[in-house]
Amino acid sequence: MIRYLKLFIIYLIFTEPVYSETIFDALASSYLKNNELNSQREITISVDENLIQALSAFKPTITGTINQSDYLNENQTDNSGSAQTDTNFQPKTNSITIEQKLFQGIPDAMKAKKEVKIARFDLKKVEQNVLYKTAEVFTDVILAQKNIIITQDNLSLSEQQVELDKGRYERGAIRLSDLAQSESSLASAKSKFIKAKNDLLISEKNYINIVGNEPKKLEFDSKLNLKLPVSLNDTIQSAERKNPELKISELNYLKSKDSLNAAIEDLGPKFSLSYKLSESRDTSLTINERKQSLFGAEVEIPIYQGGKNYSVFRQKKSLKLSQELDYLYKKKEIKKNAANTWSEYTLKKSQLILAKAQLEAAEIAYEGIKQEYENGLRTTLDVLNSRSLLLEARQNFIKVEQEEILAQFELLRITGNLTAIYLELEAKYYDPKSHPKRNWIRHIF
Repeated sequence: MIRYLKLFIIYLIFTEPVYSETIFDALASSYLKNNELNSQREITISVDENLIQALSAFKPTITGTINQSDYLNENQTDNSGSAQTDTNFQPKTNSITIEQKLFQGIPDAMKAKKEVKIARFDLKKVEQNVLYKTAEVFTDVILAQKNIIITQDNLSLSEQQVELDKGRYERGAIRLSDLAQSESSLASAKSKFIKAKNDLLISEKNYINIVGNEPKKLEFDSKLNLKLPVSLNDTIQSAERKNPELKISELNYLKSKDSLNAAIEDLGPKFSLSYKLSESRDTSLTINERKQSLFGAEVEIPIYQGGKNYSVFRQKKSLKLSQELDYLYKKKEIKKNAANTWSEYTLKKSQLILAKAQLEAAEIAYEGIKQEYENGLRTTLDVLNSRSLLLEARQNFIKVEQEEILAQFELLRITGNLTAIYLELEAKYYDPKSHPKRNWIRHIF
């Protein structure tokens, strides 16, 4: 008994447990590891800095200056021509200047805020695309694995058919042409099986590229229980509220208005205040030390700049109109795409039901024709045709099953809900707002 207990403990220590991977595990993995998504996160962080740069216009600039000189006066004479004593003095000046711009940079700051929001919706768009591609490569691997089983089973049936027909041919029950048909069907089955193995290899490589790890023991469940829209209107309304492409288009239009306001600002006067405090030592032979303070106010009025400012104004005005038209077009396009996606989803659900019925009928038909063939009531061609229909029905069913699942994910993507948070993935969620919060001091320096 103790011996068996020791063996069991050794087994637990040295045996590596094998865990199955669901589609949600794959989604969580790609959410954390995918290079495209991580790259976009870094881009989002970099765009945050645009806002800091724009807000710097509202803060004073402080400049310190240190100046050290060395003056040597030689061979000096006065008005009568008498020689003067050589002199040497080393003036040193320390100064600090504070300058504050007034009523400037507001449109640029508003534009930078829009850019930050656009970057975050760009990140959401990439996240949705990566998660959709993850679902696609996951189901591709599952499809390829099932197709291996189907084509291998078809190959086994073809081999059995050839062996059976050889015996019947030797007994004179069938003709040589019947045997040739079976052998031709066997060659086709071998070709399909080889292609299925190659498709699996390609699918696994695509899986690694997107998810970040090899597909090991994938667990497939056609019932995903995703939180999908319940109707066409629900789909359209959700897409209008949350679709990232539509939000990006809207923000680009609003940003173009800020760009126009910035161009208008360049046409007007610019105000600024400044204060300078300086301390000088050894400035001349008669002055040893001096302190100065200077307070200034400046108004800069653009009078003529070669027509550049007015050209920029007209340019930004046209771009604003262009962005507005793009936004209106995008609203219609998203609404149309949402309707098409809902229709595609309902179509795939119906096709899946029909594909299942087709498969069941093909299985019954094949079994019946095979029995009749063994009793001499059917020809070899009847069996081959029936098995070909069965193979087609099996492959069609697994393909439609995949398409129905992807239609669900596409429905989430068009409505802006294909995110890690909405899917409740078991992963540490990335919050683009957390970076500015963690680095609050950057708003000062």
